[in-house]
Amino acid sequence: MIRNLFTKHEHRVLTGITKEQAVQAAAWYWRSRQFGINFASAYNLTGAQFYSRLGLRQQVSVSSFDMGPGVGVDVDFSAELTDEGVVAGAIGAVLVLPAVVAVGAVSYVEYENDASRLLSDFWTYMSNHGSSAGPPTGPPPSPSWAEAKPAAAAAPGSPRQCPSCRAYTEPDARFCKYCGTWL
Repeated sequence: MIRNLFTKHEHRVLTGITKEQAVQAAAWYWRSRQFGINFASAYNLTGAQFYSRLGLRQQVSVSSFDMGPGVGVDVDFSAELTDEGVVAGAIGAVLVLPAVVAVGAVSYVEYENDASRLLSDFWTYMSNHGSSAGPPTGPPPSPSWAEAKPAAAAAPGSPRQCPSCRAYTEPDARFCKYCGTWL
């Protein structure tokens, strides 16, 4: 079974920032996105985030180094299913295989879009980070694949709310496209 869902390696050269400032800025960014951060050295960090509902663990590794007149920053980002996620997927596959296949395809596309957006936001933050900048402000954006949609009153013909994950579904949907629960 494929457990690694997403792996991406990116590299950029930043100017106007030191190696130490780059790693500190990266730590601020990933902490603001709910990642637990560990420093491997003054120029390297690793971070992880776990979504128990999906059984998904995201990991990031950031390294900074001198590169000509700037600072090189490498980012390795990945996501994998944990044992809990594999077990939940297997149970779902036995109970509702067609729904799981459809939900899995939609969820993976949503996850890949959200992960790409997370990396894009990281590079935007790093590019705009100056030596006196602080951590990102405001609440982090909620990834569509991990968070339930906000509740609202249902009117006839309007989207229904899934009883399991609270996401909104189409009025005529047979299952939730976010968690696979039969409606």
